[in-house]
Amino acid sequence: MKRILLILCLLLSGLPFYAQQTGKVTAKFFPDPQVDMDTPAFAKKHGFTTYRELMTFLHDLATAHPEWVKLQIVGRTQRGREIPMIKVSKGGSDKLRVLYTGCVHGNEPAGTEGLLYFMKQLTRDPQLSALLDKMDFYILPSVNIDGSEQGERLTANGIDLNRDQTLLSTPEARTLQRVALTVKPHLFIDFHEYKPLRASYEEVTDGLLVTNPNDFMFLWSSNPNVSPALRAVVDDFYVPEASRMADAEGLTHHTYFTTKSNRGEIIFNIGGSSPRSSTNIMALRGAISMLMEVRGVGLGRTSYKRRVYTVYKLAESFARTTFEHEDQIRKAVDESAHYNGDIAVTFRSKPASDYPLNFIDMLACKEITVPVEARIAPESEVVLTRERPVAYYLDANQNRAVEILQHYGVELERLESPETVELECYTVTKAVESHDLVAGILPLNVVTNTSNRTITLPAGSYRIPMSQPLATLVTVLLEPESANGFVNYRVIDAAVNNTLGVYRKMK
Repeated sequence: MKRILLILCLLLSGLPFYAQQTGKVTAKFFPDPQVDMDTPAFAKKHGFTTYRELMTFLHDLATAHPEWVKLQIVGRTQRGREIPMIKVSKGGSDKLRVLYTGCVHGNEPAGTEGLLYFMKQLTRDPQLSALLDKMDFYILPSVNIDGSEQGERLTANGIDLNRDQTLLSTPEARTLQRVALTVKPHLFIDFHEYKPLRASYEEVTDGLLVTNPNDFMFLWSSNPNVSPALRAVVDDFYVPEASRMADAEGLTHHTYFTTKSNRGEIIFNIGGSSPRSSTNIMALRGAISMLMEVRGVGLGRTSYKRRVYTVYKLAESFARTTFEHEDQIRKAVDESAHYNGDIAVTFRSKPASDYPLNFIDMLACKEITVPVEARIAPESEVVLTRERPVAYYLDANQNRAVEILQHYGVELERLESPETVELECYTVTKAVESHDLVAGILPLNVVTNTSNRTITLPAGSYRIPMSQPLATLVTVLLEPESANGFVNYRVIDAAVNNTLGVYRKMK
């Protein structure tokens, strides 16, 4: 009944029921900036930058500035399209490395357009090009090109690319990890767009038609396994400085939030810690990492210049922060490569009642504050910890796990002959299948007991030493109870009362 009444109100107000934003809301809260942006989408009245227009733009930029701009093809999509990367550099060694990505979801075009404008400004704005004295930029303006060409969120085979960062089941996800392995970025930023109008919002506002008021939302890694040094520079430098920029530009912002239903109650999840997403997987790799959600999905061309300008200003802000705090950035990334804290195997977000969130009442055209039930990921409580081993071992038949680890660039040693080792083994005591498909699978949540045994592993088994930069990522992938890890995602088979094909060497 509420939804019928809302649709009637929308029709009476002159707003189609499928629209996301009224003209009055746009004029009052989201006017376009007074700036000319000479990228492909703004050369036409309708639609967004096509793949052909994207490649022409990149070729022209590289041709016009051959001393600074290099166009590289770093992979191919499922439909055979080349995935381009632009490197902008003045040359030199030991520079700070910044990796920016856009359009991981194909229906989120503002990230691509904002990065195109940022590249162009790097070549012609003296204040911005001065950053190249200390920094090299690696920019993938469109990762999910197949999805972008269709205006679809998912890749060509129906996989959500930002839920595929631990399985690496798509060539696009593998390309992104290969680039990360090659570039080894100090800073990684993934630009997305979010849907501002959601049906779940009306459940917490007594049926009001409300929309998210934020031009952008910060999503940094809240996974407790991420090095504290990386989290500290995000908290101390990147978020405050981007917030000050946004306030000066009149751009509204908040920590990222989304909703889920728990037994009929709407819960707002604040922040995120899932390794399957780009921001967390890159932080676990050892980069300073954030995913930026810009207001946009479902808006079409409404406020498009504002959305693109928001991406551009964020890219500029993060670059300046990196430049101005070079010593702290280098120190944090170096400390991350040597981080050896205990493993946070399972953890839960902190519950908060009456958490205040702002919305825009679309019909009244005013901002309101609503108390909601929330779960706060940046304040997660660790439930299960384990001591970090000196090495993991994998059975010789764990071919898929080995393949994925190799895609990440993890160092593995294949045993040339049988080896007898005292190891900590996992025995599954409980296994519960999820009801929700992820990347075409039903995840398996397990509980295990560990015990010490002397085991003879045959030739062809694998040893994974933990004295390597990607050790923290390895722990999250291989611990059985880890959300989005190899057991959870059925890369490693598990059954109650069975011993898993992964082991820990403690000393």
